[in-house]
Amino acid sequence: MERPSKNWQDARRAALERARRTVIDPLTPLHTVYFVACVCYLVGLVRFQFFDPSAGFTWITATQLLIVAIAGAVVPILTGSVLTLHLANRKLQRLVAE
Repeated sequence: MERPSKNWQDARRAALERARRTVIDPLTPLHTVYFVACVCYLVGLVRFQFFDPSAGFTWITATQLLIVAIAGAVVPILTGSVLTLHLANRKLQRLVAE
């Protein structure tokens, strides 16, 4: 079996790079959103688990509880998305390196 030509290899590499720039790069802020959601969830978990709410239930506490609940619901969804994005990026990088 013959080796692929230089033109074909260059076209393949360019197509893979373009696919990475088109698909992976616009979704990189997803990592930041995931990090923020995890931090909000963990901070809220620590606050509501270990600190005594003896001051009573206020609007600030209600807002914090709502934010923690939303972050807790979003973290599992974003985990799958971030893992899929990471694996796709690694696969494309491995194909470009061939």
